[in-house]
Amino acid sequence: MLRLGAFAVVCLTLAGVARADDTSASDKLRILYSTRFTFTDDGVPLVTVEIMGNRKDVKLRAKGGIVVRPDGAGGSAIEADGGEAWTVTVENAKPAQIVEWTVVETLGPDDATGIASSLARWKDRGFDPRSFEIGTVFGTGGEVIDTREVRIAIDPVAQGKGAAKAAEHARKFGVKTSVHEELVRRPSGTVVARSGSTTIKNPSVLWFAPKKASETLTVADVPTGTGGSQLETGSEDRRYWGSVYVTLDHDGSLLAANAVSEDKLLAGLVPAEMYPDAPASALEAQAIAARTELLQKIGRRNLTDPFLLCSTQQCQVYAGAGKEDPRTTKAVEKTRGTVLLRDGGGMVDIRYSASCGGHSEDNDAIWGGEPDPSLRGRRDDPKGNISRVTNASIDAFLDEDPKTFWCGRVEKSKGRVRWTETISANDLTVRLAADYPEIGRVKNLTAKQRGVSGRVQVLTITGEKGSVDIAGDLKIRRTLGGLKSSLFEVTKNGGSFVFRGAGFGHGVGMCQLGAIGMAQAGKTHKDILGHYYRGTHLHRLY
Repeated sequence: MLRLGAFAVVCLTLAGVARADDTSASDKLRILYSTRFTFTDDGVPLVTVEIMGNRKDVKLRAKGGIVVRPDGAGGSAIEADGGEAWTVTVENAKPAQIVEWTVVETLGPDDATGIASSLARWKDRGFDPRSFEIGTVFGTGGEVIDTREVRIAIDPVAQGKGAAKAAEHARKFGVKTSVHEELVRRPSGTVVARSGSTTIKNPSVLWFAPKKASETLTVADVPTGTGGSQLETGSEDRRYWGSVYVTLDHDGSLLAANAVSEDKLLAGLVPAEMYPDAPASALEAQAIAARTELLQKIGRRNLTDPFLLCSTQQCQVYAGAGKEDPRTTKAVEKTRGTVLLRDGGGMVDIRYSASCGGHSEDNDAIWGGEPDPSLRGRRDDPKGNISRVTNASIDAFLDEDPKTFWCGRVEKSKGRVRWTETISANDLTVRLAADYPEIGRVKNLTAKQRGVSGRVQVLTITGEKGSVDIAGDLKIRRTLGGLKSSLFEVTKNGGSFVFRGAGFGHGVGMCQLGAIGMAQAGKTHKDILGHYYRGTHLHRLY
């Protein structure tokens, strides 16, 4: 280890050989952008999770000091006298180059004939198509887990223009489309860390770890409340186990991420997702669901980012160290390595929300795409019957006794199973003016299309001068000021709109309050997961 005293400046340009582990190589960023699945020496998956991005600087501290490792674990280590706090900035930054492709077909990785035929078909239509394989494959515990798929994509455009191009091709060719981002050139720059009079510079990335393995690293001013329908955000200092690395975001600003073992990650994640005082079987169900979600997403999301998972509601809500609870940690340990698999093979595309409000929703009604047989909406009661809540039946559904449902039997369900919100027409008009000035003052709101649970898929907003359709669960909720759910009916009361609603969140997959209700009734984690994800079974991978 190299120890630095006063007035020291270290500039490192590393072009040497690969180091001993997966976080160091001649290309220091290779592992950060890789979707390869890796394990710690204890046989637990190693996961990189975003802490925050788009920063001008990152501040870190640790009791007893910090070790800076330009190569990551196993490489050279540098520490400064009294270096408990470091500030990281960037010099000579250049943004990444990202292009967006229109995905026109998705096939299995072993379908060589289908892939070749698809490429030929789109070439005949005048395009120069590309195939992109995403996901990962690994074998452990006697089971092969394969989350890969091959995307056939056409017509690359500059970042930010892909959605419009995808919509254009969907209309023209009558196919479902999506956007695939390709990282053509990584961002570049010099990452600079300073502690007192010590300065360390390194191309693209620097790794930080506490000198004492028993300590955590604290990152200052981490954003909170991001990624969901709620509009209020904040920031706080957060602690993290393992290592923290600071690298470059897409625009050349700084990004901080945590490299942490799966068990430590879940120990901090599960209490952020479910009340730690919930019954043991509900916590075990949440631990298994969170682990499955984590492993299923690796290699399928954040494909242009130097981490595997984001830490917001768009991925999983990870609040770092210090949030652990003995009960949730016990649930993680008891279910070590256990995931939820489809009966036909592969991991379940796990989704969950705080409260389904008495009826869960189909995945395709919320996010589009293909219907998933494991994510079908149904009543959240002991029978779990498939039904449909319509414009005609929404009032009767909202009038039902909440205790009819698993989620309504929980003490903490108040305001999450049934709720009422009021928004004035003036406030809504102001909110819409920036994006839809052509409709004028808002006069009426109508649920044009609902999902099986009654959640609004398309909302028609009628104004004095015109009308507009707002589609999509999250967009509707945000447009209406951050409603808890899109499962609502709306009435006009003078100059205001009154929303009578149910649930908190998108409602797909496991209802977390419902899981607690089932656990209180004596159901096991197997019962709970089987209720919310049909056609599945449990399997221990490691």
